[in-house]
Amino acid sequence: MKKIFAILAVGLAFSATACADRKDVFSRNTGDLPAPARATLDKEFPEEKVSYIKIEKEIFQSTTYEVQFVHGTEVCFNSDGEWIEVDCKREAVPATFIPEAIKSQVDDMFPGEPITKIEKDSREYEVELSNGVELKFDKRFRLREVD
Repeated sequence: MKKIFAILAVGLAFSATACADRKDVFSRNTGDLPAPARATLDKEFPEEKVSYIKIEKEIFQSTTYEVQFVHGTEVCFNSDGEWIEVDCKREAVPATFIPEAIKSQVDDMFPGEPITKIEKDSREYEVELSNGVELKFDKRFRLREVD
């Protein structure tokens, strides 16, 4: 009997997860972003025109904001308005997004190669260079991987 209840509980959990639909909202209004995200965009991309903002709200998870500019740059923010990814495609990421320790190591190892993408989470930073090389750093900015 306990096995039947366990199987039913697991089945219910899977079906609830499968039926839970994400609520993605699209906007062009920067007022839909948290205040810190708006401040970052105003400071770092004052002349850029927003193509769209994708707001991803997931059940039991936080909200993320993906801002896509007309010229292709993409900036993602967490629910607190802190940036978590900046992808400038072929252009250099603004220097204020790059920790000095990472910039210094990249300049030493790959002189003249700009960082075109940077991502961060609670454990690491990932950067991509214009030549396609990807580097991973831990939170103490120690290089952990080169791809």
